[in-house]
Parts: sequence; C-alpha cells; structure tokens
Amino acid sequence: MKWVAAFCLCLGSFVAPVSAAEFELGDDYFFQEGEKFLVKGIVYVPVYPGEVPWELVRKTDLPEPLKARIRRDIDDIKGAGANTIRLWEVPVFVYEALKDAGDLAFIQTIWFDPSQKDLQNVSYKRRCQHAIRLTLSRIYSVYSEEEPPPILGFIVGSELSRASVESTDDLHPEISGYDGKYISAPKGSTATESFIAEIADYLKTYQTERYGHTHLVSYANEARTYDLLDTTFLDFRSFNAYSYAVLEYAQADEGSATGTLFQGWLEQLKRKHPNKLLLVTETGLSVAPGAEHYGSPDYGYGGNTPEEQATGLEQSWRDITTASSPIAGMVVHEYLDAWWKFGKEDSLEQSPDDVEEWFGLAAIEKEGTNFKTRLRPAYAKLQELWSALAP
Repeated sequence: MKWVAAFCLCLGSFVAPVSAAEFELGDDYFFQEGEKFLVKGIVYVPVYPGEVPWELVRKTDLPEPLKARIRRDIDDIKGAGANTIRLWEVPVFVYEALKDAGDLAFIQTIWFDPSQKDLQNVSYKRRCQHAIRLTLSRIYSVYSEEEPPPILGFIVGSELSRASVESTDDLHPEISGYDGKYISAPKGSTATESFIAEIADYLKTYQTERYGHTHLVSYANEARTYDLLDTTFLDFRSFNAYSYAVLEYAQADEGSATGTLFQGWLEQLKRKHPNKLLLVTETGLSVAPGAEHYGSPDYGYGGNTPEEQATGLEQSWRDITTASSPIAGMVVHEYLDAWWKFGKEDSLEQSPDDVEEWFGLAAIEKEGTNFKTRLRPAYAKLQELWSALAP
C-alpha cells in the first residue's frame, strides 16, 4: 500500500494534499500497484441473533465473544479466497479486525433511505453528509497516514427504490445537473442523479480536506431501476445483480458463452458504456426452505437447496468471468445469514418463509444459549473457484 501524503495541523484543522489511491481504474478492471485486481468479494454484516446493525454500529465496547466471532468470520472470508469485503455501517472493531487480518480490501457502503420521497430535501442531504462524516471517523480512528485504509471504493447509495427516484425527479424538474469540485452530473441529469453526484462530491471533498486521502466512488444500481439512473459520471459502475431478478425485471439477450439471461444482461450493461468499469457489487441465492423452488438456471428468490446455492454461485462466477464484455468481478451476498432483517424482536428466530434471512454462506445455529456458524457448500465452491486464481 503506497500513498504519499503530508499532514500539517493548522488552527485545529487538517490541511492536506490528496494522496494517490492504492486502487486505480482501467476500462474493464481495477489495478493495484499496476497489477490487475479481479474482485472476489463477500458482503459482511457482523450481526448475530439478538442484535440489529443500526444499534450495533453505535456500540464502542463490544463483548468479547462477539469480537471473537468477528475475527473468526473475517478469517473465514479470507479462507474462501476473497480479496474484498463489502461493508455497510459497522462498529470500529470491524476495521480493527480487518487491519489485523491484512490482505483484504474493503468496499464501504454509505446507506441512503430507499423510500425517501425527496432526496433533494436539504435536511435529508445534511443527514447523509453527517452519515459520511461518521463513517469516515470510524475508519480513520483505526487507520492513519502511515497505514491508510485499503478501500477499493465507496458505494454512495444502494438500490434506491423506483418510487423514491420518480418522486424526487417529479418534485424537482428544475434540477438538471450538479457542478462539483470532484464529481459533477452533466447538464440533462435528473434530480436523483444530481443528488448522487452532490453526495459523492461531498464525500470526496470532505475526505480530502479532513484526511488527505481520496478513493473511488460508485452507486449500486439494480434491475428494477437500471432504466431510470445513469451514474456514469462516477468513477465506476456498480450493479447489485441477481439471476432471478434479471429474469423478472430486465430484458436480456442470450449470453454469448454460457447462454444464461444473467450473463446476457451483464453484457448489455457493459456494452452500453464499454469504457467504464462495471462491478457486480451483490449477487447471491437464498436457501429459505419455505419459498417456491425453481431450480437451474435462474434458481428463484429463495427455495434453493444448499447444493443449488453452490452451483448457482458457480454459474454466476462463470457468467461474469466468461462474458464477452469484461466485468470487474463480483461480491457475494452474503457471509452470514441475516436473522435481523425483520427487526430486533424477530432476530432470535429464523423463519423458513423469510427469504432475506437465508442468503448466508454461513448458517447460524443455536448452541445452548449461544450461537455458532456452519459453512454451507457454497463456501467450499467459492474457495475452489477463487483459490485457483490466487497469485
């Protein structure tokens, strides 16, 4: 990791030049110190039954058993052959554990309320800016000028709802672009696109002025809104892309190599902007036993067997790495089953019908009054695929 930065403390505030980011962009792939960096990533939300992320992130003194679980989880993510972790809002300790583990980059997500009716509301934008400052303060309480954070990129917003986008655009026909210091949305952009540009520019400006570093920025779009948002003014393009969602929401050609609609849709996305890097920032399959079973090749929203989860992720990896239009890699959703998805009261049980609670590469199981994890076959399949690509 090589940055060159100089800090000077003047009247109580930092004044610093921008350092060179460790990760650089090609048209198709990231590069790290001149070497191609194919993203092999896993989403990690370090939440076990009885907790929810929005409460856990505020805790500064985690119990020792949870710290041990987090360290073990990160070791297991490395053991799968991953080189990247995608994080949302997490406690400071997660960055400490990542730093100790080494050899893992991370993608940091800045969350926006997907149901916000007016993204251009001044008070709401201030809350988004506050969230950025809080996230950066957690990161930089662990990392420093001498040991900068290994950030592959920031995801500024993920899966804004169609209703939120359309409502914001309808409320503000007068907004048709944003002119920022680092990020600008060109004339003709929508109010939502201008909002994303403004918040991304704020992140880059604040990080530069306060910490002397700058990193790549993107927005994670998805199949339900891919026709509404064009964020090619950001550093790279990101899509949360699930095979079953492509089947339901998107129109796609047949894939050129594997023949799947998922591959065909990704190829179409890349061909639309061939000189802009495209990363799959989420893909995965739920093994919720209460959902309808579909099977190969699209697998369905839940209802998959653990073995189908493994073969389905293998297919997605092959779709991405054999596409005729190069894709920069993928991030698997997710490492742990998310018992917390329907609130704290529900987080002590895992319903067979709650599809969102069953995407994990690691199942959570009760062990007396405690909990343990059990790796599913999909973990071993990724380990097989990704370890073969290790340098």
